[in-house]
Amino acid sequence: MKKYLIQVPVFVGLCILVLFAFNHLKHEPVTEVDQKADNRITEKVTTTNTTVSETTSLEETTSSDTTITLSFIGDCLCATDENAYYENTFNDVADVKPAFYFFEKVSSYFLSDDFTIGDCENVFSDSKNLKVSDKGQYADPKVEAYWFKSKAKNANILREGGIDFVSISNNHINDYGAKGHEDTCNALDTANVKWGEEGKIVYYKKDGFKIGIICASMYGTYAIPSIKEAVDNASKKSDYQILYFHGGTEAIHKPEQWKIDACRELVDYGVDLIMGDHPHVLQPMEKYNNKTIIYSLGNFIFGGNRHPENRTIIYQHTLTVRGGKLTNEAGKIIPCYVYTGDTNNWQPDIIKNKTEKRKVLQFMSGKRELPY
Repeated sequence: MKKYLIQVPVFVGLCILVLFAFNHLKHEPVTEVDQKADNRITEKVTTTNTTVSETTSLEETTSSDTTITLSFIGDCLCATDENAYYENTFNDVADVKPAFYFFEKVSSYFLSDDFTIGDCENVFSDSKNLKVSDKGQYADPKVEAYWFKSKAKNANILREGGIDFVSISNNHINDYGAKGHEDTCNALDTANVKWGEEGKIVYYKKDGFKIGIICASMYGTYAIPSIKEAVDNASKKSDYQILYFHGGTEAIHKPEQWKIDACRELVDYGVDLIMGDHPHVLQPMEKYNNKTIIYSLGNFIFGGNRHPENRTIIYQHTLTVRGGKLTNEAGKIIPCYVYTGDTNNWQPDIIKNKTEKRKVLQFMSGKRELPY
């Protein structure tokens, strides 16, 4: 009897330690396929409508509140173009560097948040004899086209960097046809990186509050009806809906009017937060009807060439929930370089120079024409 009395407190103590450790693990996402488908730099940013900062709140936070911190980044192009010829391409470096190398200067933000969301704009595949898709180059050899692919193991770059989820709704996921698309999904699954595209809504749940993440290509207003249908489906299963879209004209710093109108229409329809990419450069943010829209997050990791435009951001959006209801929302922009050094080292980093950081923040708030 004495033996058992000694073991009980030890057992209880071990249980407490296990529960404490579990409570401090990063919450894992809940992924669901839509049933209709088969297939620490903080600085205030002022927009024309409102002020977004780390301290923005609607009510005071209490000990009973749940906070959910979401990080958003733009294009993660973890591959080299089919026709690249220079030395030390992304694929070359990925063959000799460990997976954590690429995000190591920024990963602390992603490993300490709740859920990190980006865009995967390349194919991951080890399949032999994959053929590039026809982008018009056969009809006209002067057509400038790009195809991006790297080894399946390179999907681990995303996981090692703390990326939980990627959209694959973009113009490069089918660079190597249906097989390349399938291989990419399998590589992401193996790396334990969740992915979404048209027809597959991903849900993240924390303490009973559920977020639906809708991924879409939006190159024109023709995409709005299908996005609205996805919003309808997501709203039945979640408390908060995010649209991460890929679209617009490349290399311009001001969003086209149709894109502004489309995003505002989707906010009016019920989308709670909109993040965009594809232009490969930053475009400003806006507060519309008290909802945040970022028209382009720009590149984050960009394997496309040696000298992409060297400004990007991490955008962190924090939700405060009380009793299953949203009470506060706060936004924070963290200015970053796409690369450091004289040429692309495929390694984003935080901008520490106050002057350069301020330029990015002013651009994102619409007070500068360029972020540099």
